[in-house]
Amino acid sequence: MIDLGRRSGLGDTVTQYLETLPYELDGDGVGFWTIVPAGRSFRFEGADLAEFVRRSVLRLLDVEGLPVRYADDGPLQWQEQKQYGKTKEEIADAIVAEWLAAGGGDPPWSWLWFVTRDVLETDLRS
Repeated sequence: MIDLGRRSGLGDTVTQYLETLPYELDGDGVGFWTIVPAGRSFRFEGADLAEFVRRSVLRLLDVEGLPVRYADDGPLQWQEQKQYGKTKEEIADAIVAEWLAAGGGDPPWSWLWFVTRDVLETDLRS
């Protein structure tokens, strides 16, 4: 169990980070590429970093965030990623497992994002 009161180099706690993480869901979205370095800013590594990442993903899912990838073509900017499972726990576990299987490093900008359904369904041509 990670220490939710642990402070980052900027002074915020894990709890404060998790609380504010979803703020961009209904705008630009939240990139997975920001979560891993945030965990490292709290000096988490190994299993603790994986738990931090899982809690971050669950937080985004709890407020109706959807895992998406940038759409290379078509009218929508994002494509929902439904392969991760049905429940929030299944989705979070699958995302963390995929990240760890890729080496557990800092993911690229394009790897995975989270947005709301409203953002997902925005037609770029309108």
